[in-house]
Amino acid sequence: MKKYLEDFHRMKLFRLEDVVQIVGNKKSAKDLLRNYKKQQLICQIRRDLYTVTDLATKQAIATKFEIGSNITPSAYISYHSALEYHGLAHQQFYVLYISSAQKFTPFDFEGIQYFYCKSISEKGVYTPPMDSLVRVTDEERSVIDCIDRIDRAGGLEELLHAIAAMTYLNENKLQTYLEIYDKQFLYQKTGFLLSYFQKELKLSDEFLKACRKKIGKSTRYLLDEPAATSVYHSQWKLFAPENILSYLEQGQNEIA
Repeated sequence: MKKYLEDFHRMKLFRLEDVVQIVGNKKSAKDLLRNYKKQQLICQIRRDLYTVTDLATKQAIATKFEIGSNITPSAYISYHSALEYHGLAHQQFYVLYISSAQKFTPFDFEGIQYFYCKSISEKGVYTPPMDSLVRVTDEERSVIDCIDRIDRAGGLEELLHAIAAMTYLNENKLQTYLEIYDKQFLYQKTGFLLSYFQKELKLSDEFLKACRKKIGKSTRYLLDEPAATSVYHSQWKLFAPENILSYLEQGQNEIA
């Protein structure tokens, strides 16, 4: 009995309530899901989230980005995973960062760990025109999120490689996301790091000045574990590696 398989392929990702809408009642829906799972026509990603499988490989046909975007009603791809979606990641990670207003327990599926992050805002989250099942932060939001949590960017080197791969950032959007966070330290880190790429990213002097005005009087360390080569950058009141751009020359190709 495969008459509903076309409906499932059309949806790609679905829940029990979606199946109830198709077959008419809950018992029949549960029986159908059990049957299709047994035949490996569908697979269960986690509690009440299913996808159809590739007939040849029996693997899920939904991408990790589609799955991540549908874990909860408010879920979206963020941090390093957003950089990866935008083609900016330098390394391949097997952790997918998912921001959501609703908390979920991290889980593994087909070699990927889906990791929960608390959503700070829906600003900058969008659905790409060619990926109707994906919700992801735009490049500007992704950069600000990653500067705020460099650990979730894959580390400083990975973040710098991503920024170096960009050719433009909309500074009005950057300013909006900085205002949402409203953290002096984030203005400090953002101004410091993006100043190295000002010309490439087409950022104005006014944007960097605006960041400097917000940093306050506190002196901070860029990294939780300061590098041995850290020096004081007085313009930003920040202890950071002496030559940030040298990180781009290290060129590690590890898979995290």
